[in-house]
Amino acid sequence: MKFLARLFCAAAVATASISLALATEARVVSVQNTLSYSFIEISRDGKSLWLASDLMALLKPGDRISFDEGYLMQNFYSNDLERAFPNLTFIENVKVIGAE
Repeated sequence: MKFLARLFCAAAVATASISLALATEARVVSVQNTLSYSFIEISRDGKSLWLASDLMALLKPGDRISFDEGYLMQNFYSNDLERAFPNLTFIENVKVIGAE
């Protein structure tokens, strides 16, 4: 039983390490919050991109964030914001790593 517990712990640590290695960083340009989600405009490689994540009420323009790669949705319409996003990436594990 101890062997299985150690094996599962090792797998969890390896997964967390891989997740950190794959994290992406970007600067927040703007944030629009709804009751459930934060729609985050970022600047990356000179391009403006939109992300959606669980509500992050304290996120503000100028913050630097780190996040895992997510799932791209094309032609996504937000009923709450009453607007369409040509490309929107749903992400998890957003962390503020600094502010400008």
